[in-house]
Amino acid sequence: MGEIADQVARLERLAEEAQEALKLSERIGEEIETRIEEVEGVYGALLNLSGEFDTYIADHDYMAVERSAYELQGLVDDRSLYRTIDVVLQLITLQDGRAIPGSSIEQRMEEIRKVEASHPALTEEELDREFNRTLEQADATWRSIWDDGTWDSDTSREQHRDDHLYEARQEAVADRALRAGRVLMELCEYIAETLWSDVTGGLRTGDAERVTRALKAAAIAGDSAPKAYKLYEVKLSEQYEANPYSLGAVGEQVMAFESWVKTQDGD
Repeated sequence: MGEIADQVARLERLAEEAQEALKLSERIGEEIETRIEEVEGVYGALLNLSGEFDTYIADHDYMAVERSAYELQGLVDDRSLYRTIDVVLQLITLQDGRAIPGSSIEQRMEEIRKVEASHPALTEEELDREFNRTLEQADATWRSIWDDGTWDSDTSREQHRDDHLYEARQEAVADRALRAGRVLMELCEYIAETLWSDVTGGLRTGDAERVTRALKAAAIAGDSAPKAYKLYEVKLSEQYEANPYSLGAVGEQVMAFESWVKTQDGD
């Protein structure tokens, strides 16, 4: 009877230990899920930011666009976020009974020397080429419709052509600034839809390599946001110089400020 009692007691201890292990595993699982949801939240933040860019660019609110460009950079290059990812990867390896990673995500990212950058980007040269093509097409359109040899004089012909090209140029200048600004929206959407899906997908499977490479690419893309803003700022300034009123309320505010500065200089 004593041996049976000992075996029963041992089985009871094993059952208690199994229950404790199960509870611990459940707590680890809950902690993993909570932290993964925190990382997944960046996806929604990026898409929200894209919508904000759309509004700010439509309103020519360049100061808000600049703030949002740096916000985009900070969203994907966040040390506290990296620490959260480290905790998730450590908990997953612990749960799976594997060795805990010896280096942090940030260290792994620094070790990656080459990452193929495929995020949306735009240069001033590309914008200017598009701009020139637009003006050439506008001139070709005018010639195909209006240059029919029925003009009363060369003067009236050239005046009509100049007016047509002036309007085309004004529109192209505005489109160029808009195109430059929209790169910031494209960056948000690319990071969210392409790179962040890799980050969260790799995180759920404990694939540290996949997570690291996606984070590195996201950080590179995020770092390009301030540069993209600078190009937008230059092209918006050119739009202002061409037609201040095309910037709506912002253009009027800048004109009023310039007028005030001139009065101060006169004093």
